[in-house]
Amino acid sequence: MSNPGDYFYGWDLLYKTIEKDINKKDDLLIALAHFVLSKYSQFRCIGLGEDKILTEDEEVSSSELLPDNWNVDENNYALRYIYDKQLYILLGFRTEDSLIITLLNVKTRKVSNICLSPDELVDDIRGSITKMIPSASQLVDRYRKELLEPVFQGQNKSTTTQTNTTSTATDQSDPLRIGMPARPPVGQYHPVGVEPRPFGFPEVGRGDLDPLARGGHGNLFPFPSHPEFRAGPGSSGGMQPRFDPYGPQPDRNVRPNPNPDHLQPPNFGGDYFM
Repeated sequence: MSNPGDYFYGWDLLYKTIEKDINKKDDLLIALAHFVLSKYSQFRCIGLGEDKILTEDEEVSSSELLPDNWNVDENNYALRYIYDKQLYILLGFRTEDSLIITLLNVKTRKVSNICLSPDELVDDIRGSITKMIPSASQLVDRYRKELLEPVFQGQNKSTTTQTNTTSTATDQSDPLRIGMPARPPVGQYHPVGVEPRPFGFPEVGRGDLDPLARGGHGNLFPFPSHPEFRAGPGSSGGMQPRFDPYGPQPDRNVRPNPNPDHLQPPNFGGDYFM
């Protein structure tokens, strides 16, 4: 906590209203827990007890102050709070050397607790907050992390996780989508309205679909750079459809005669079944 004075702004006003009631160290720790709930989590106290039924009258009569007789019991505390029409119950139990504080969300039945040692934490029950509880800033952090956050999803929790949730948000429109299509290589042309092939697959046939594009022509039509491009007298010139001849092509002289495939293998006998 960078500036404890700013965080504890408003504590003096609360303390003045309950100063005459505080008579032991446990009271001061419960009052500080009430301060954290009411000031920074917008909880409102609606009275004493452990009743788990919330009435309309209690919603109207909620307050940020502690009710009368909140510490009349020497060993136990029971305060009821409301937030967003949900009921919370704060309980305190005194053991031999410790004070156990429990917070219950009645609707979700989530429970959190924190164990404190009043003799070690509280030096005095009169004076400023830093004089009474020297480690008040660290204690407030424990209240928020151990007591409040496990059962409460309100303002403090949402503001601390907002950045994480927005940074990890992804497109869930297509559950089968692996990733975004890879961008085309530099210099490769894609006609308007034609999406690039995803995941870096080669652009096979793109030049035949758009032979005049900047990416170059394909193999369907010969261009001036192609050997079969004919231009000049007696020729129609320009682009000509490519014709793939079929059948034997003796002029190509792929293999010299005789063709080795036409000769019998060595030691080939007439009766090859024997």
